[in-house]
Amino acid sequence: MARDPDIHCPHDEGVAYRDGVYRPLDPASLPEAPATADFPLPGHGAALRRYDEVPRVPRLRDVIGPSVIALGMGLGAGEFLLWPNLIAVNGFSIWWLFWIGVLTQFVVISEIERWSLATGESVLSGMGRLTRRPFWPWFFLVATLLSFFWPGWASQSANFTRLTVNALAGEEALTAWQPLALLMMAFIWAALALSRIVYNALEKFEIVLVLLFFPLLLVALLAAGILPGDVAALAKGAASIGSAPEALLSGEQFPTLLIAVAYAGSGGTLLLAQSLWIRDKGFGMSAYQGRIAGIRGKNEPLQTPGFAFSAGIRVAVERFRGWMGLAERELLSTFVLLILLSVVITTLLVGATIGTGRIDLAGNLDGTVLAQARVLEERAGAWLAVLFLLGGAFVLFSTQVGIVDTVTRITGDIVFERIGRKRGWTLKRTFLVLLTVFVLASVAVIGVSWSLGEDVEALEPNFLVLIAGPFTIASMYAFAAAIAVLNSAYLPAPLRMPRWKLVGMWWAIVLWGWFTAETVSRVALGRLGAAGDAVTSIEPHPVRILAYGLWLVSLGWVVWRTAPPVFGRGRALD
Repeated sequence: MARDPDIHCPHDEGVAYRDGVYRPLDPASLPEAPATADFPLPGHGAALRRYDEVPRVPRLRDVIGPSVIALGMGLGAGEFLLWPNLIAVNGFSIWWLFWIGVLTQFVVISEIERWSLATGESVLSGMGRLTRRPFWPWFFLVATLLSFFWPGWASQSANFTRLTVNALAGEEALTAWQPLALLMMAFIWAALALSRIVYNALEKFEIVLVLLFFPLLLVALLAAGILPGDVAALAKGAASIGSAPEALLSGEQFPTLLIAVAYAGSGGTLLLAQSLWIRDKGFGMSAYQGRIAGIRGKNEPLQTPGFAFSAGIRVAVERFRGWMGLAERELLSTFVLLILLSVVITTLLVGATIGTGRIDLAGNLDGTVLAQARVLEERAGAWLAVLFLLGGAFVLFSTQVGIVDTVTRITGDIVFERIGRKRGWTLKRTFLVLLTVFVLASVAVIGVSWSLGEDVEALEPNFLVLIAGPFTIASMYAFAAAIAVLNSAYLPAPLRMPRWKLVGMWWAIVLWGWFTAETVSRVALGRLGAAGDAVTSIEPHPVRILAYGLWLVSLGWVVWRTAPPVFGRGRALD
C-alpha cells in the first residue's frame, strides 16, 4: 500500500526517531485550546495550548524501542523466575493465565500511550486533571515506591552471579550476594546518571539484552530436549481457560501467583512509564516535549501544559490515528509476541529439566532456577549450567536497571510537575537527585540484609521479589480505572479508544480488581486472626464480601463514566 505523504513522513525524517525527536515550541506563543467538543477537556488542570501540526508518522522500524524496554523488564521479572516456578509446581494447565495477562497488558499499555500521543503530556499529568486536587499522580508515586523500593531483582541477579562464580571456581569463593548487589546498584547509577540522554542509554542496553538472552534460552532448551508431551500439555493449558489447581490459591502459592499475574509482561506502575518513554522518543505530539538528560546531556525544557490539535481537522486526526496504530504495532511486535515466545521456551525448559508437580518448589524462585541448572549440567556439561545462570543474572540485572530508571522517571515527572517547576528546578536536576536517593535507599536495604546474615529469611532475594506483589496489582487496578475515564470522557470523539479497547479496559479492572480485593481480604482476615481456610481460600466471609462489594462498585462507576462517550455517537469530521 502506498504511503500518503500527508500522513507518513519520508525516510530521512523517519530515521531521526531512532535517536528520539525533539521539536521545541514556545507554549506562551500559542493560543489556549478552546473549550469545545473538538479539543481534549482540561479538567482541573491548566488549559492546553492549541497547535494543529501533528507530526507525520514514520515506519515501524524507525520507532522500535519503548516496548523493548518493557520486554527487557518482563523477561527478568515474570518470564525467568515467576512463571517457570508456577509451571514447575502446578503444571501447564495454568498457561492460559499467562497469555490472557499479556493481552490485558497490551490493551492497557496502548491506552497509557493515547493521552501522550494526543497532547504530549505524560499520562500522569493527564490523570492529574481528573480531580480538583491532583490525587492520582501522588497516589501512583506512593504506589511506585512501595512496589519497587525493594531491590529484589538486583538481589536475585547478584545471587545467581555468586553461584556462577562459585561453580567456575569449584569452591565457595563468594559466600554472600550482597557485595555484588551493591556493585550492581553503583553501576546502574553511573550508567543512567552519566548518559547524555537517559532514555537512549536504557533503550540500547535492553536491546542488547534481548539479542543475547533469546539465543541462550534456545540453546538451553535444545540441550535439555523438547518433550512432545510438554508441547501438547502447553497447548492444552493455553486453551484451558478457567481451570486451575485449588492449591494455586493457597497461602504458599498465592503471593507468587499474584505477582506473576502482575508480571505477565511488565507490571505495576512500571507500565505507566510507557507514556514517559514514548515522550522521550518523540511519538506524536510528544515530539514537542523535552527529554531527560544525564549529567553530560543538555537540558531540554519540559513544556507545560501540553498541546492540543483540533479533532475537526481530518489530516491531524488521520496522523494521530496513524501514530496510535504505529504504537500498537510496536507494542505487539516487540512486547507481546516476544514475551509469549519467551515463556513458551522457559516453561518448556522447566518441563524438560525438572518436570512439573514439584510442590516442594512452591514460592522458591531461585530454587527452581538452580534445579534446572543442575539438570543442564548433567546433560550438557558445566558450561551450559554456567551460561544459564549467567544469562539469568544478566536478565535480572537488566530488570533492575529498568526498574531504577522507571521509578526515578515516574517520581521525577510527578515531583517536577507538582513541586520542582515552581521552584525553578530543571527536569534533569530532579531526575538526578531522585536517582541518587533511590539508589542509596536500595543500597541501604541491601546493607541491612547483609548485616542480618544468611540465616535470616527477611530481606533475602525471594522475599525482596515477592513483597512487591500486593502493591503492584493494586496499583494496576487503580490506574486501569483512571485511564479508562481519562481516554473516554476527556478526549474528543475521534481520538477516543474504540469500543473493543474500552471493553478490554473493563476486563483489566475485573482481573486486577479481583486480585486486589482478594489480597485485601486475606490481609484483613489475617490481621483479624481469622482461622485457616477463611484466609487461604475464597471462602465467603463478611470481610471478603465487603472487599468484593467495593471492587464491584468501582467497576460499575467506571462503566457508568466511560460507556456513554465511547458507545454513543461520535462527531463526524469536517
